[in-house]
Amino acid sequence: MTVQSRINTRTAIRVTDRVVTPANGKAALLGKGMNLLHRALPTLAGNAVEHLFFTPRRLPAPGRYESLYDQAEGYTQLRVGRQTIPVYSWGFGPTVLMVHGWSGAGIQFGAFVGLLVKAGYRVVAFDAPAHGRAQGLRTDLFEMSEAVYRVAHSFGPLKAVVAHSIGGLALARAMVDGVQAEHVFLLAPPRNLESVVEGFGRTLGLSPELIAGQRARMEQRFGASVWQQFSFDTLAPELSGRALIFVDRDDQQIPVGESETVFGKWPNAQIFRTQGLGHYRLLWHPQVVERVYDRLSGVE
Repeated sequence: MTVQSRINTRTAIRVTDRVVTPANGKAALLGKGMNLLHRALPTLAGNAVEHLFFTPRRLPAPGRYESLYDQAEGYTQLRVGRQTIPVYSWGFGPTVLMVHGWSGAGIQFGAFVGLLVKAGYRVVAFDAPAHGRAQGLRTDLFEMSEAVYRVAHSFGPLKAVVAHSIGGLALARAMVDGVQAEHVFLLAPPRNLESVVEGFGRTLGLSPELIAGQRARMEQRFGASVWQQFSFDTLAPELSGRALIFVDRDDQQIPVGESETVFGKWPNAQIFRTQGLGHYRLLWHPQVVERVYDRLSGVE
């Protein structure tokens, strides 16, 4: 049974059009091309935008962590939908699950492995479909959420979960569907899927018409309730576990206000604010790694 079939759908949230700021560099050129194509061939442009939205980039593994693949105590594969995903584990003891974001991979959490293993934990990381070393070319949040669900139930019970960026939305959906963890650490979580779509459009500099078209296509694909199914506004009140949310003032990917809102919505949550780390240095900076370690160790 898939995550999508377990979800109780609700009344849809209609998303209003907003002004999209221009992007820069290669993304801006791509977006400009899409906007021009939309004037002549709107259906073709819409198809292209949809393809881009569901196609993550496979970024190379951080070189400083690549040796961790060979050092893993455990390796297995799980089936998620039509794809097979790899799952790695290091150490023995209570399980700490790592959930990467869009275009990420489990190995990005390499900075956590040594410290947590030394402290007596088992660290489990996976690559979601179409990410890292997993099969597939395209994916979506439903599939990513199912990957979280499958891994959690294969390696649980969970002491803690650490999720980065969009992985936080996938985790929240999986938790509402039954995944439990004593501690939850969210690194720069977006507020909802609506903001993810807008951020995608902002990065490319897409016209409001193209973004509205992508929203409509998503509702056709997943149902009008898709916005509520991936929204902390809706999900957070149903979530348990002691949450710590990391927010960096200089994050250029997820606006600070988004993560601040998640903090405000999650019962029993605390927030840890940083500056100068941006969106990705949260994955390895000692300020973050040590704070996770301290909480798990009962220091704070």
